[in-house]
Amino acid sequence: MNTRKYLKLLAMLPAILLATALLSCGGVLPTVVKFDTRPQAPWVGDTVLLEWVVKGADHVLIDGVNVADSGNKWIVIDSSRDYILVAHAPRAEYTKKLHIIAEHK
Repeated sequence: MNTRKYLKLLAMLPAILLATALLSCGGVLPTVVKFDTRPQAPWVGDTVLLEWVVKGADHVLIDGVNVADSGNKWIVIDSSRDYILVAHAPRAEYTKKLHIIAEHK
């Protein structure tokens, strides 16, 4: 398994544990079907497509900004950074972090 895929898996672990706890309490969870970029390994200065799809949420935020439950946005990668997606449902909240590592050419 390459390092980037391993790091993404580790980043998902807190969300998986939270989901398990909420389901055991009878909560309904929003589901993040997709939250990723294309290409996945950008160089500094590249433009990438940030894509997301969320099911079962009343509203969705990316870095504190309201967005539709599915969509995409072109972004220029100036440096490595995190994007935070928060999906709100009536009795639950799901947070997912996407860490983009920008490589120098």
